[in-house]
Amino acid sequence: MSIKATLSKDQLLTQFESADFVLKTQVQVSKDFNQFSIDFTEKFNSTALSLEDILLIIEQKLAELLQFGEQTLLNYFYQVDIPEKQFVLLLNDNLFLPKMSEIILKREAYKVYLRSKY
Repeated sequence: MSIKATLSKDQLLTQFESADFVLKTQVQVSKDFNQFSIDFTEKFNSTALSLEDILLIIEQKLAELLQFGEQTLLNYFYQVDIPEKQFVLLLNDNLFLPKMSEIILKREAYKVYLRSKY
């Protein structure tokens, strides 16, 4: 039996109707990036943003993280629980940053979702 470790786009959009859920997800994103010396603004941690804004910010932070090298990036993906297979599939994709940003957001939102349910 396989456990789905992320939210679908529709599930994400449904959960994002709650500003509280959005803010908790943003804090989770920030917490995981902070472990790799990537900081977010106070606004990101205190004000629920739109899905598009969050994805753009994650994309920018991911670009920052890339400057630390591949091993740091892999360590971050391990921390967030992104399968290496997903990373490898997108490695040579021109849309690597936007696609990985969405994967990260879905995974972080899933963590928040699980905490709210259990």
